[in-house]
Amino acid sequence: MARLIPNEKTYVCFVPSDAADPVSAITAPTVAEAAGGTDLSGFIVSLNASSTGNTLPTPEFSTLFETSIPGTVSAQFSADFYRDDATDTAWDALPRAKEGHFIISRFGGSGTDNLPVENDEVEVWPVTVTSRTMQNMASNSVMMFSVQCSVPVEPEEAVLVVA
Repeated sequence: MARLIPNEKTYVCFVPSDAADPVSAITAPTVAEAAGGTDLSGFIVSLNASSTGNTLPTPEFSTLFETSIPGTVSAQFSADFYRDDATDTAWDALPRAKEGHFIISRFGGSGTDNLPVENDEVEVWPVTVTSRTMQNMASNSVMMFSVQCSVPVEPEEAVLVVA
């Protein structure tokens, strides 16, 4: 088993809900939806798309061992992006209150520039941008901004792209 880094492998795009070809089913994103999204792979610095499950204690007097049961699950989505003085693609694509879907191929798709194509596995994260904030500026550092999103629908963390 080889270890790997996300550089030159990961594909990340954003498909706004008001796009000409929005994501119609998160369980089966299409090649056209992935290709029609805004490719943010060259702007992204870090990405945290994760879910967390809660456990609930179920103690009882008959034992010293405290059992637990599964509770609810929640998701978080945040990312850091570069600003660009020529083409500020990521900043322009992600204003506050923008709704859409992030399509993420952590191991890269089979298409050109890691674009996911039919039968490639991806994650689909439905989001609403809740904040878009510039990071602190400092001398001799690259300008970046952070995005925080709500996740209003359960994400799909392993689905195949369809034709």
